[in-house]
Amino acid sequence: MDIDLTTLTQGITILTGGRGSGKTTTCQKWVEQAHRADWHISGLISPAVFENGEKTAIDVINLKSGERRRLANRVNRHTGFDVTDHWNFSPDVMTWSNAALNEHTPCDLFMVDELGPLEFSLRQGWGNAFQALQEGFFRFAVVVIRPELLDEACRIWPYANIIDLDA
Repeated sequence: MDIDLTTLTQGITILTGGRGSGKTTTCQKWVEQAHRADWHISGLISPAVFENGEKTAIDVINLKSGERRRLANRVNRHTGFDVTDHWNFSPDVMTWSNAALNEHTPCDLFMVDELGPLEFSLRQGWGNAFQALQEGFFRFAVVVIRPELLDEACRIWPYANIIDLDA
């Protein structure tokens, strides 16, 4: 599904879809489009890192500064947390990236890729995104949400536009 960023409704858009559906790729295309239009951009995007065709890590990019850091590495052990049993998250990078969400000064595009089980189930991770989205200092906001968390997200943002890449 190829969607032009400028066709989105102003306000919050929830981007959803199953694993591998292209959520982060869509976000990357919209960020590139926003850069070409000379928009002010803020937020975070989390591209996967692949080695030999296998997803081995997750990076995070601060869209305002362009800085990129390693957020999580894949592990082959059970950590005891059902929601994150395959990833070892860096506490320092999680703190750094969550703090970056406070730098959302008025912008054209605010993006959070993604709010997931850490935020919704464990109340950890990128909690600052909820405040930034509530304040609304943006023309467009895109929030990536997994399908299994979509109902909860819609309760928080009942007027959000929803784009389902699996539809």
